[in-house]
Amino acid sequence: MPTTDKPAGRLIMASNGLGLPQDIPTRSLDAVRSADLLVFEEDRGGRPVLKAAGIHRSYLRFNEHNQQETLNEIRAALRQGRTVAYLSDQGCPGLADPGRAVVAVAVQEKAHVTSIPGPSSITSAIAVCPFDLSRFQFAGFPARDGEERLVQLRSLARSGEPVILLDTPYRMLQLLAACRDVWGPAHKATLALDISGPEEKNITASLQTLIEVAADCGKLNFVLIIDRGTAKSAPHPTPAAPAQKPAPTANGAKARSRVKPPRSRRRQPGRP
Repeated sequence: MPTTDKPAGRLIMASNGLGLPQDIPTRSLDAVRSADLLVFEEDRGGRPVLKAAGIHRSYLRFNEHNQQETLNEIRAALRQGRTVAYLSDQGCPGLADPGRAVVAVAVQEKAHVTSIPGPSSITSAIAVCPFDLSRFQFAGFPARDGEERLVQLRSLARSGEPVILLDTPYRMLQLLAACRDVWGPAHKATLALDISGPEEKNITASLQTLIEVAADCGKLNFVLIIDRGTAKSAPHPTPAAPAQKPAPTANGAKARSRVKPPRSRRRQPGRP
């Protein structure tokens, strides 16, 4: 029996470049030219792609100001069997990126979802990092609030595994300072700055040194990789009870037979 259902649409999650326009995958440029509906996260990420593709065409923006409106248009296009191409501002979409919501809509609509692999700031930073990263924690963007950020970082530090962090350029110094307060000023980390950009720098040093270096770098995109190791001190939920002194005897002398031998000093949680 023939079906009257329209064919499912197609969503292409296409990678963008990181810095140089030459980084943009050729397949992504093809998708930008041929897709029925084109979606960029922001203008600043979309215009260089259109220029590299050698075309001028309309596109939708997908950011915190118009997400629902854009999702509705994407859903409508997929229901009509059209092809939608999404590119984030930089790199491969989906990781610490609003494009995850676009994929969710495509899955709901039973659309065909494909990806175009390409540059990634995370893997690029790993490539220049000397630490053992056979296992690590990717924590993305920590909380903006200072106290909440410290709580998150302390929780990450307790695992002892390397940690990969991102943040906006204008919060780089605050993040480095918070990491120093948690892991200690001498703890090693790699700071990958302006990956594939004109001011690219990849520095492995102590957290205190990285703070001094970053203070002169201006506002640059970055990836921070903290080497394995626990926090310099781990917060304890409740203060330890003070040790009780042995009760004096009737004549004021200490009852030596009742005095317990001193306990060995307990190592604080989180100290190496």
